Amino acid sequence: MSVLKKIMVPVILTLIVLAGLTAGAYFLLKGSGEDKSEFDVRRRDEQSDQLDEHAYRYDTDQLAIELVREGDHKNVLNFEDGDIFSVDHSKDAAERLYRLKRRMNPTFEEPLIAYNPFGTSPNTYYFYFKTTGRCMIKYTVTVADEKIPDHIRYVNNGKPKNLTMEHEFAVGGLVPGMTNYIILDMLDETGSHRQDITYKVDVPEAPQLSSLHTERGKSGLRLQNGLFFVMPKNDKQIYLYDNIGNLRGIMATESGHGSRIFQTDDNLTYMVSPKKVARITPLGEVDGIAVFDTDAEIIDISYDGFNNVFALVIDKNGYSILRASMEGGPTTSIYKFDKGVIPTSISDVSAGNLYISTSSPAGIMRLDGLISQKPRVGLVIGIKSEWKKTSVKKKVKDPTVTPKPSEDEEKDADGTDAGGDASQTGDAEEDTPETKAADDEGEDDEADKETEEGETDGSDDDTSTSEIIPLDGWDMENTLLTLTRDESDGVRDTLTFTVKKDRVIHAIKLFIDGKDKKKPATILFDKETEFDGKVTAAWGDRGSSVIVNKTRGRYEERDEDFKVTKSFAFSSELDGVWKYSLDKMCFY
Repeated sequence: MSVLKKIMVPVILTLIVLAGLTAGAYFLLKGSGEDKSEFDVRRRDEQSDQLDEHAYRYDTDQLAIELVREGDHKNVLNFEDGDIFSVDHSKDAAERLYRLKRRMNPTFEEPLIAYNPFGTSPNTYYFYFKTTGRCMIKYTVTVADEKIPDHIRYVNNGKPKNLTMEHEFAVGGLVPGMTNYIILDMLDETGSHRQDITYKVDVPEAPQLSSLHTERGKSGLRLQNGLFFVMPKNDKQIYLYDNIGNLRGIMATESGHGSRIFQTDDNLTYMVSPKKVARITPLGEVDGIAVFDTDAEIIDISYDGFNNVFALVIDKNGYSILRASMEGGPTTSIYKFDKGVIPTSISDVSAGNLYISTSSPAGIMRLDGLISQKPRVGLVIGIKSEWKKTSVKKKVKDPTVTPKPSEDEEKDADGTDAGGDASQTGDAEEDTPETKAADDEGEDDEADKETEEGETDGSDDDTSTSEIIPLDGWDMENTLLTLTRDESDGVRDTLTFTVKKDRVIHAIKLFIDGKDKKKPATILFDKETEFDGKVTAAWGDRGSSVIVNKTRGRYEERDEDFKVTKSFAFSSELDGVWKYSLDKMCFY
């Protein structure tokens, strides 16, 4: 036994060491993730518009091929404008491109190039070509002015490892009022250079500022990758500004842009006139139009990511929610608000449900079953006494009410909610068992536990204002709801918006829990914005937020601690500002 023991001890030690090394290697491989490779880090940094890169060289102009749209040396196709915002117009343009692609057999050296073929994106160029081997394309927009950094994007071709032999994309990011140089780089899967070609084109001046005045804030973090979609008041076009504050694109409309724009995985959706909403592909093609056949004024819109567009409207009969389809068909009224209830905005669609902010009574409603025959109110967060004269009073969960200790003790002792607070509301005898339970339990100990909830959501302590009770004293007249997290089939969601309280604008992040009847609404974040007037706030997926002062024409990006990363000064009043990376949609 002693000999066997002597033999087994080193064997066991060796196995332990090997297991440790294997686990360590596995951890390193798993921990690295796809964002940790050298190429991925470089690609992210290059597409951030925050590097001091400048590809322009003394011989760039001499080497560049000029893009010519007219005359004997024409090498760029022009398309008829016509009725741009119609699916038929885009189909005609796409069919023409298809015929040309088959006839010309374009290559990297001699591509098919068209100027804004679908008419929706001025100052963009469409490229199509094939390569002999699989590769990816990076394009760089550079100018002679060294003060303007390069605009770099990796084209997302939708293929494994982003490698393909067929390439079709639109080049944007051109600087107005300057000669722009477009460098196309052919890359392998590691991002290594294989071949390049350079074009040049003069871009006309834009009707808005080509460069905004910017100021760095106290945050040391870099801005999130993406472009700011700026919607100036009394200007029907949408302007795209980068993280430096340079104008990098224009989006056309028919007669107006509304105040919202939505990005799903592969399209942008926004209003192009007071009654029309368009869905645009990465190439600029219109592949869906929803028209609201109504005389009512549209206050706000929402899009479910498929074919349904919803509008909050007002007419002589009051407020209501309408539905229209990208596939055509009649406009449908799906919900009519009670007289005296004043809705102010609607959120993104969450699993077939829609949140609605109201200024009178102040609160947030959830409309369930949007595409069913009869959508219904499933939840209201508000002060119960203010909603007692409405038809949805049974759905109200009041976070400001603290039950009497005896009622709490009775619930704990019995394990039920039989005691409840029905005697205070007067609604219990009319409720179904489900709505009665929701009403009774919704008024538990939210107020007592607000501090605890506010400090355990992952934010720093100084970013949560534990003394603020949801909806108590909130002025929601200028609220613009956004949905930042969609969970549990639309039952648990995080909403962001701004409210005025004691004459100060607060940025709010509110967690709605339709399953937890004791805590239906919890403040995750409450912070003063240092702005006045009409202010909106929307959070990104990594904790950053974009705060917009529509009145002053200013917007800023803040980090997850609400410190200003950078502020941007526009020249006039704004209807809205949204930030999107266009990852997966256009860029890799």
